Amino acid sequence: MADKELRKQKITARRQEQILQAGMDVFTLKGYAAATIPQIARAAGVAAGTIYLYYPSKRELFIAVIKKLIITAPLLQLIDKIPQGNIEVIFKNIIKDRLELIKNPAFGRIPSLIAEILRDPELRALWLQEFLHPFLGRIETGYRALAASGKINSLEPPVAVRVIGGMFLGFLVLRLAEGDTSPLHKMPEEQVTDEIVSFVLHGLLGENGGEKH
Repeated sequence: MADKELRKQKITARRQEQILQAGMDVFTLKGYAAATIPQIARAAGVAAGTIYLYYPSKRELFIAVIKKLIITAPLLQLIDKIPQGNIEVIFKNIIKDRLELIKNPAFGRIPSLIAEILRDPELRALWLQEFLHPFLGRIETGYRALAASGKINSLEPPVAVRVIGGMFLGFLVLRLAEGDTSPLHKMPEEQVTDEIVSFVLHGLLGENGGEKH
């Protein structure tokens, strides 16, 4: 019985992965509005009705695809380690994970897909409820723990998390937009990562407030 249940779980996971991958391919190619469930079903090699067993609507499927693209398992593990670990090392690994993200060809469609989220009130509400607020809340939990331990400045977590997140998201989009013309393209990725860590954790002024002695 246990083996049968395990096989069933594996089949379910594999089919769900097929659907998510097909959804990612179709959504990134056509955009949310133009994509249809039958198109995604054909790409996944399943019946349209099978998709609805996992995702009640195109909106739910779209949010699941975005989550799969943006949030990796290693990223979540790193975020959960923030309160206990070395913040500089963990933050460096988080940046490396995000820099890997922009190497995914599908990342180039992220700005336009998010723009579609903002145009659809129901999709936007679902995005906030199922993705953005829980994700930011998870990071805020780590920030509060660090602030309470005295490892970082005790700023308002909702502000600090959104400023850092927004800055880095902007950095990724700018890096994507510049492509090979970016001066960063000529720098070793390790150096870029170290510079970002230094900037976020120590700021422009540094420990001495920018004064040279």
